[in-house]
Amino acid sequence: KAAKVIGKGGDWDRRNRLKAYQAMSYLCSRDLKSASTLLVEGIATFSCAELCEYSEFIMYAIVTNLLYLKRTEVKKSIIDGSEILQVSKDIPVVMQLANTLYECDYKAYLHTLVDLQPHLVANRYLQPHAGYILRELHVLAFQQFLDSYQSVTLESMATSFGVGVEFLDLQLSRFIAAGRLAAKIDKYGGVVETNRPDWKNARYQEMIQKGDLLLNRIQKLGRVVDL
Repeated sequence: KAAKVIGKGGDWDRRNRLKAYQAMSYLCSRDLKSASTLLVEGIATFSCAELCEYSEFIMYAIVTNLLYLKRTEVKKSIIDGSEILQVSKDIPVVMQLANTLYECDYKAYLHTLVDLQPHLVANRYLQPHAGYILRELHVLAFQQFLDSYQSVTLESMATSFGVGVEFLDLQLSRFIAAGRLAAKIDKYGGVVETNRPDWKNARYQEMIQKGDLLLNRIQKLGRVVDL
């Protein structure tokens, strides 16, 4: 309703405030993807001090956008973002989270997740979703690591993350079983093998199907013309 009213004649301040409120609404309902877009768009125009402090708003933007932005965009929009750098000293944990993920320092990244947990639990907006967010951030790091390999030993991966092999095996098994990681574990060989979707083959098959459909339509049209 508010969006319709403002769309008919609201000024820029009201539009920007509405975006901030919508972002927080998405955040509270755990629609982190929708929230992430509005949060990062609202960084430069934030003026809703009644919702939260500016540094908090930046924290929400960083945590949610890490889950969805490509690595190059993380560098551009978060790590090197001028508005974010201005308050980086006020949010050292989330800044370290972004930097360690970008630099592929997975051991430091996991340590930072431990430091992040009390901040999430103490936050009025994020507390109900703390466990979910931490789980998604774990999946994000595991996926980013595995994207670089066709196969990697559990021991090597455990060393990179600074955890034990048994702990890593348990974590990966849970995420693989839930369909969150495209991989499989060869327990006999102690190896994690990635199962990347064959996008090229899928697109080729799609093109063939569309081509067949087009030919059928042309043939039908040709019969109509002959008649």
